[in-house]
Amino acid sequence: MIIDNIHTNSILKEIKTEGHSPLLVMGSDFEMYVAKNDKGKQPPFSLINEFLSSYCFAKWNVATPAMKLITIANELIVSQEGLSNNHRSHYYDTPCFGSKFVDKPVDVNALLITDKKKAFNKLNNPIDVFHITLFDTWVENDDRKPTNYNLILEPVDNKFNILPIDNAFIFSTMSYQDLNPEFVSVSANDHLLVSDLGYLIKKNTTIDEDFINNEREYFYLCIERCEQDFDTYMVQVANFYTIDSVSIASLKEFLFNEERNNKVFEEYVYRLKQ
Repeated sequence: MIIDNIHTNSILKEIKTEGHSPLLVMGSDFEMYVAKNDKGKQPPFSLINEFLSSYCFAKWNVATPAMKLITIANELIVSQEGLSNNHRSHYYDTPCFGSKFVDKPVDVNALLITDKKKAFNKLNNPIDVFHITLFDTWVENDDRKPTNYNLILEPVDNKFNILPIDNAFIFSTMSYQDLNPEFVSVSANDHLLVSDLGYLIKKNTTIDEDFINNEREYFYLCIERCEQDFDTYMVQVANFYTIDSVSIASLKEFLFNEERNNKVFEEYVYRLKQ
């Protein structure tokens, strides 16, 4: 998976959020992107987390908005009127994580107020919600939960593709060297499978032993795929973000620890059967 580096000459607007308040920009490829900085932090863990999530989701066959490394000139930030303090010019000494802008997305909660069966039938990839939940457990995502889905519904032919976004706060928002592969950290109330969307999909899915066995095979195959190209991908990341070899080794040990991954899958099965 190659990380493309593009630049922008046009900032369209700031997208005000409680988190990164990213910029909507026009890329040099003439596509619109949502660009995040990490406020000058080194290493920029939230940006590395975004790139790593995009890499892993691709290996898991879970669709996400296309990502790019985006360079925004300091002069462009200085000349742009009305930007908040989330966009100081020196923050852009470090390239941004950019995800392709999805036009006219539908809010998950707007879908859920419709008839439940009709809502389920509107989804092109409902099982991806299960797989996103499994992924979130694997990487200890602090920021996808019933009160903050961090999913968008992309309209496609009168139905919707479910896309995960905003993966900056994985690994419990910790330094990679502080990760402990002996533990699986899950919050019972903040789990996507106890959300209205999770219950909707569980209700309309036959979760039997065959389903569980297929999910087990899927999970371990995904882990294997991620590990195969992990070192090569992280070399790319280290070319543009400050991250040392010890941190990368700690991250690798955490993600591909067999005993921990067994616990991750057990937790997933427990949630599926609730």
